[in-house]
Amino acid sequence: MQRLLFPLLILAAAAGGWWWWDGQRTSESPSDEAPVTEAAPESDETSAETDAGPDAAGQAGTDLPAEEEQSAQEEDTAQAANDAADAAADAAAIAADAAAEAVQVTGESAHPAASSAANEAEAAAEAALDAADRAAEAAAQANDPTSSAQSEAAEVAANAAREAAEATDTAADAAVTASRIESELTPEGFDAERVIELIETADIPEAQRATLKRLIESAGDNPQLLQAALEQVKSVMKSN
Repeated sequence: MQRLLFPLLILAAAAGGWWWWDGQRTSESPSDEAPVTEAAPESDETSAETDAGPDAAGQAGTDLPAEEEQSAQEEDTAQAANDAADAAADAAAIAADAAAEAVQVTGESAHPAASSAANEAEAAAEAALDAADRAAEAAAQANDPTSSAQSEAAEVAANAAREAAEATDTAADAAVTASRIESELTPEGFDAERVIELIETADIPEAQRATLKRLIESAGDNPQLLQAALEQVKSVMKSN
């Protein structure tokens, strides 16, 4: 009986050792397959953010170029107004110089046409200066980022610049006319036909007109008498 009990104890011990070793191996060795974890369901808020993400990014990408384009347009508008104001100022300066020259050339002009031309040059210069002022004011408004009429201001500046240029042309033409008339009443610029024409268009009595014409015709071939004859013409014209 004892001999039978001893092998049974050995078998029981062996079986217990095997179960213990198998348990240790199972707990120490990693599993060949990773445990499957069920993904948490996506919340409505997360889904909404995901769906809205591309649209929001696209919107932001669209707004930025639009703002840059608007800024560039405003800069171009302001620059155009500045250029117009500069052009108007330059034109006004030229007109003022032309008028000053016309007045200096004519002085107390001997002929009404010369005085009239000088007056026309002065009036044109004043118009050019006024246009330059309006162009400068419009340019200032076009450069104001808070103004809601930048485009209109730039257009006003451009129109004023054109007006200044036209006035400058008028002043220049008038100055040339005044200078030419005065030159024709000097020995250096003497032209008998032109002086006779000036005498005929002068607002003087007919008797004086005839006397001056004869004086010029007789002095035209005599340089020594020409200066005195022209001075006489000027004197008569100034007194009438």
